[in-house]
Amino acid sequence: MNDIDANKLISNMISNFCEQSSVEFNERVSLWKTDFACNEVHEVIGSLISRQVVIAQNLALCPQNWSGHIAPLFLRAMADVHITIVWILREPKTRSRKYICYGLGQQKLQLEHKKSEVSSRSAIDGEMEWINAVENWIEEQRATFLTEVNLGSWSGLNTRAMAEEAGCLDFYNYVYSPFSSCVHSMWQHVSIYNLVQCENPLHRLHHVAAIIKRDPDLHYFYLASKYLQKSFASFDEAVGLKIKSPSAFNELCMAFEQLKRQPSTD
Repeated sequence: MNDIDANKLISNMISNFCEQSSVEFNERVSLWKTDFACNEVHEVIGSLISRQVVIAQNLALCPQNWSGHIAPLFLRAMADVHITIVWILREPKTRSRKYICYGLGQQKLQLEHKKSEVSSRSAIDGEMEWINAVENWIEEQRATFLTEVNLGSWSGLNTRAMAEEAGCLDFYNYVYSPFSSCVHSMWQHVSIYNLVQCENPLHRLHHVAAIIKRDPDLHYFYLASKYLQKSFASFDEAVGLKIKSPSAFNELCMAFEQLKRQPSTD
């Protein structure tokens, strides 16, 4: 297969994945009956599932980011969202409300920081409008004076403990933790992706900083699709949904197999 044909096939894979994952998401939203006694569950879980779709699609749409430099930033975020979804679904009412209250508290804290900073000078165009808009957004959900600011973890647990309670500790160990090294720019990441060995033996073969180019790797696209499917499956099991739409992940796997079968021109 020449480069033009390969690029066309990959482009079709990306387009089909984004279209089909949206179809899957929309079917789930339409089938999931709203319980108006606990709207928070639908808002929290729905928004998190939506975020999984958006992250996966945006990684898919940017092949230049399919490398160890950038892709783990997306995949670690997807791992975080997946653990959060599964953990909340174990006790959806109480945990959804806890999730919302923590977020409102964090936004209140940022609002107070901004008010304090603006009070020391003259406000520039748009600042007071932003402050009023944020304050109104909080008030629509909970009176600002009743909104508590929690400086700890929103769940009261660290992510590993959440994963353990949610029954996805393996996912934490093999996905969340490894990709965290990229997110936090830890030594085990930067030493591999941002250093090269000096070629001068007189310099004791030390390593020097370098900008290392990495070719796009389809495996990262595959992982994003796989993690989205995991979140879809966990959601379906928890709320009892059966989806008729074809799986975007399964279709992508079939496209990968087709790509492998194409004869090489090398």
